Formats: sequence, structure tokens, C-alpha cells
Amino acid sequence: MKSPNMFLPFTGLFSRLKLKLFSYFAVSLLAILLIATAIESVVLSQLLTLPSSTQEHLQKLANEAKALLEINDIDGLAKWENEQDFTLYILDKNQKSVSHREMHPHFVFKLQYMRQLQQPMGDRVRKPLIGIPLFDSFNSDSPLTLVVQLNADLHPAQQLSSSLWLIRTLVGITVLFLFSSLLGRYLIRPLTHLQTGTKALAGGVLTTRIAHHFSVKEPEFYHLATEFDYMAEQLQNSMQNQERLLRDVSHELRTPLARQEIALHLLEKQATAQQMPLISRFKDQNEQMAKLIDSILNFSRLNNTNIALNPSPFSISSLRDRILRDIEFEATDKQTIHWPEPDEDIPLYTDSSYLISAIENVLRNALKYAGRECHIKVSCLSLGETIKLEFQDDGPGINEDDLITLFNPFTRMDEARHSSQGGYGLGLAIVKQSIKLLGGEVSARNSKGGGLCISMTLPLKLKCP
Repeated sequence: MKSPNMFLPFTGLFSRLKLKLFSYFAVSLLAILLIATAIESVVLSQLLTLPSSTQEHLQKLANEAKALLEINDIDGLAKWENEQDFTLYILDKNQKSVSHREMHPHFVFKLQYMRQLQQPMGDRVRKPLIGIPLFDSFNSDSPLTLVVQLNADLHPAQQLSSSLWLIRTLVGITVLFLFSSLLGRYLIRPLTHLQTGTKALAGGVLTTRIAHHFSVKEPEFYHLATEFDYMAEQLQNSMQNQERLLRDVSHELRTPLARQEIALHLLEKQATAQQMPLISRFKDQNEQMAKLIDSILNFSRLNNTNIALNPSPFSISSLRDRILRDIEFEATDKQTIHWPEPDEDIPLYTDSSYLISAIENVLRNALKYAGRECHIKVSCLSLGETIKLEFQDDGPGINEDDLITLFNPFTRMDEARHSSQGGYGLGLAIVKQSIKLLGGEVSARNSKGGGLCISMTLPLKLKCP
């Protein structure tokens, strides 16, 4: 497969993505401002009118002014204007005070923005001027107007301030939600496909491909997806070549080993008593080489391949009986394994073959390296949805610094784990991969009383992908 760079140029892709993101945010911000302004204008025009009680009060003031004008009491009118709770004047058509009271310059300036009694007040001016037409007692051709400056506490916007902020908040959240949905469809969906593909590839599904989920209309993500597929294909080819190499090497090694085994068997029949120890040594070396090949293949299969698990229900008691029946046969007279019957049987649902293989590897490892006279204690504890198994021996233990690399492949401790004992450092590595395959973890520590303790923690019910 050719690299995607051959048909999809990479230059400028992320500059284009930046432009798209900027456009999304710019349009969303502009939409919030326009929609919020439009809704506020509609709300203000409908709701920011004076309540009926305030209108009646102002109309009552207009009637009182009319009564004073009817009797032509200008001095009484000026006194009446000063006594009111509002700042008000009666103006003629030239906007001059009939009572000759001096108006503040700011009041004169606001006359050009005077509103009618039933007109919306708006929310920009806290003390708007309200004009109420009056008849002219002196000259019918010169109409008079009662101009009242509304007190700030009577402005309807005071009661609607929280509502206006609620409207702005709801508009902002709604618009942001809509644009976030569009942006999420453009960004989150491709990233989800990429995340799913990455998890599948990390889980061993080497046939994972994701480019078919993307369109060439999304060049940024399509390019990334094709690069991912190219990487996955190269990884798959590499893993397949590695597995093929291991199979070929094991086959090439097994063939001469089989021939040597036959030759040693024939030679054993003709050998003298002095030659038998040498032939026995050759047979042991041959057997160890065969076991090493099996261990390498087993570890490679656990580490590099997507394994199909076969979970089944069973109990910890049946698991215990099966393992002890085989392992106790391998122990010497002075080696004991104490695995008491649990007080409460614990049901498990997992792949028993991998769990049995891991436990047997740990017990065999303890029998080899804890000493010719050793005692191995196995404990089992249920912790909610998990089970914890601990294998404690009374051997010499290992250095604290070596605990970190204990489960690495081909790790052997100089004092205890030597190839002369038949170990090649793959047993505990296989244990770690087997327990990991079952969704659990394995760890090791030195006990306070001496010896090595290996702990396994795994779910009672296997969560199959």
C-alpha cells in the first residue's frame, strides 16, 4: 500500500481547520447577539409599558392639573407642581413652563425623547419623561402637556431585569447548543471513530481500518484516517511476519531436536554404563530446548495476537481441586502446598484454561526457587466484583530492585533463578499476559517474614470486548 501522501497533500489542512473553527465561533457569537437583541426588542415593546396602577396615578395628576388650569390659578399650579412626588411641569407648545418654574437643563434635553402614557418605556433611560396632553384654558390653539419624569423605582424594567437576563442566558445557551451540536458532528464524530479504532488496534484487532468512516470532504480527518490505516496495515504485516518467523524458526528447531531425540533413544540402547550420564544430560538439554520453544511461542501468542476467549462458569473449589491434583504430584516430600477449602465457594465466569495456566506457572515457579524444603500458602479473597489470589512461599525472596522487572520476559535473578534449574524467565511473563487477558493484574512483593508473595486480582465475571 502506498502512503496517503501520494494522493492527498497535507499542506494547509490544519490552517483550513482553524478557519472553520473560527467561522463556527464567529457565527455563533454573531447569532447570539442578533437573536438576543431581536427577542429583547420584542419583549421590551410588549412588556415595558407602565402598569395600570401607575397610569391611573399619572392620569389623576393630569386631572388635578386640569382643575387648577380651569380656575386659572397659576400660583397654585406652581405650588402643586413642587409638592408632587414626581418632577413634573405643564408645558405649552413651545415647551415652556406655564407656571414659569425653571427647568433643569437635563430635563430640557430629555424632552426630545418624551414618551406617551401607553407607549413602551424602553430600558435605556431609568427616568423617562411621560407626556399627557391637556386642554388649554387660555387659548384653544395652544395645547398644553403635563410632562412627568418617572421615578426609577416605578420603571417596569426594574421588575423585568431578571427576566431580561434570563432571556439572554437562554438565548446564549440555545445558540451555543445548536452550534456545539454542529461543531460536535464535525469534530467529535471523527474523533470517536479514531478513538474506537485506536482501542481496537491496541486490543490486538490488527484488521482495524477507519478510513471508510470519513469523507474526502473532510480532508483534515480523512488524511488522519488514511494515515491510521496505513500504520495499522504496516503493524499487521509486521506482526504477521514476526509470527511467521517464530513458527518457521520453531519448526526448524523442532526438526533437529526430534532427530536428536531419536538418535539418543537409539544410542541409549547401545551405550555403556559410563556413557549413560552423558546421554541423560543430552536428553535433559533436548527437553529443556523443546520447553523453551513452547514457552516462546506461547508468550508470543499471548502478547501479539487477538485471542478469542472462551469463558465458562465454574467455582473456586473446583479450580483448587484440579490444580492441586496436578501440582502436588510435582512437589517433593519436603515441599508442601497449603490451599485451604474456602468457607464460601466463589463462583467465577472466565476462561479457566488461562487462569489455570497462570496459577500453575506461579506454583511451579515457587516449587523451583523457594527451596527444596519450602511451604507454599495460597489464600483466596472475594472483593465485591473481583477476586484476589495470593501465593506466599517461605523462600529467600528477591531483591526489592528486581521486583519491578520480575514479570518481564527472559528475566532471571542471579541467586535464585538460574537456567540450571530449568527456568528461562518466561513463566512469570506468561502469567502476567494471561491475567491481563482476563482483565486482571498481577504483582509481587517480599513478605515481612521472608519469602516472595505474588498477588493476582481479576474480575469474577469476564468482560468480553
